[in-house]
Amino acid sequence: LSAFLSPNLNKRTDSWGGSLENRARFGRQAVQAVRAAVSDKLAVTAKVNMNDGVPGGLKDDESLEFARMLQDDGALDALELTGGSSFANPMYLFRGDAPREEFAATLPPHVRLGFKLAGEKLMPDYPFEEAYFLPKARKFLEALDMPLILLGGINRLDTVQSALDEGFAFVAMARALLRQPDLPNRWQAGTATESNCIHCNRCMPTIYSGTRCALDHPEPLTVGRPLL
Repeated sequence: LSAFLSPNLNKRTDSWGGSLENRARFGRQAVQAVRAAVSDKLAVTAKVNMNDGVPGGLKDDESLEFARMLQDDGALDALELTGGSSFANPMYLFRGDAPREEFAATLPPHVRLGFKLAGEKLMPDYPFEEAYFLPKARKFLEALDMPLILLGGINRLDTVQSALDEGFAFVAMARALLRQPDLPNRWQAGTATESNCIHCNRCMPTIYSGTRCALDHPEPLTVGRPLL
């Protein structure tokens, strides 16, 4: 669905490509079909890039326009705001140190050398900061009435509370919970105020052998289908 929306990837010349309205058609119809299938029995959410983080990709203004389309369609209960490209720039999403050596270990030998040579271009480092998507997400919060889900480097309880106070309906967390699955319980009990995830991103290459925190579970990585 993201590929259809991205002008960098969607090169179709029919009614499914070209203008934003055309590129958005498949995603909108998918959301509407899911809503029709579940009626009001389940909450329906979608996840959309605010920015693809690649030249020629989806940018903030088009993403916001697409979000307005989804809001007007009325089929979603909430919209989750993200960014980056699994194919072209995964580190735009993850931020922090890029685990290039660890990813190389998961690749077949004939691909590994090429990745080592071009790894810094394929997976550049991005500075990590708490709630790094918040500035972009605020633009969506100001422009939309639908419930929004904030993600991106959320590790502290005060960040969660601040986001909720600001108007976000939910926050989404991944790496922090891989590191400490019981983190919300610790917050509730008052025994912790933030995750001890160090944002090394070494969990990323574990997708072929069971996603896990590589610090707590340093089992050998498994060679699998190249992600990039």
